[in-house]
Amino acid sequence: MDSNVPVPVDHQLAPPQYNELISNPLEKITLDVGGHKFTATINSLTTKSFLFKLLLQGDWKSSLQEDQSIFIDSDPEAFRHILQYLRRGVFPLIYDQKKGHNYKLYADILAEAKHFGIPKLECWLNDQLYLRCITSSTVWSSAYKNDRIPTGFQTTSIWGSDVTSTQLVQQDVNTVKTPICPHLAEDRSPCPKRSCYLSLGTMQDNVEKYRWAEVGRSIRFIQGWCSDSG
Repeated sequence: MDSNVPVPVDHQLAPPQYNELISNPLEKITLDVGGHKFTATINSLTTKSFLFKLLLQGDWKSSLQEDQSIFIDSDPEAFRHILQYLRRGVFPLIYDQKKGHNYKLYADILAEAKHFGIPKLECWLNDQLYLRCITSSTVWSSAYKNDRIPTGFQTTSIWGSDVTSTQLVQQDVNTVKTPICPHLAEDRSPCPKRSCYLSLGTMQDNVEKYRWAEVGRSIRFIQGWCSDSG
């Protein structure tokens, strides 16, 4: 391979000599990436990457190591996502419901995409299109409760699988008048007398009525933004 031939960059089309047919595109190759071994076919590596297209032409087998692998000077974690894209055209979405997007890893993958000459992946990361793969919104429902909800109360409402982190929030309190037994006005205990009746006009008790809102976070995955064919 002529070491003076430049690698195409800046999203330019590869010169004609880079597009020559490879004798066996389905041949498997082992890549040694920072001590981690990856296996892929020549076709997977060369379809979207200018650098691999250049590297795997001519007498490329002369650069094999003793274990018949090709050394690639790259970060293994970032390269794992590079290889996944080369194989299936799926952009890397690194998202955690609690921590959000992993911007550090996105930056590492972007650097590798530039190095390996992968224009679509580079554009996707530069434009931060991973932000469009996940949408988040607040959902809530509310109902009146007659009693105070104890600390640590767990909601029993059934939400969709896309709703996470639900919690109860007190919205407001209403006070209503409730008649009580005139015989036991002090301790508010149930009256044992069968003939007892409620004195509606004279004795009433204040009862607080609580309005609680159950609030959750809805997260949706938009698949089309994660594929270069979407």
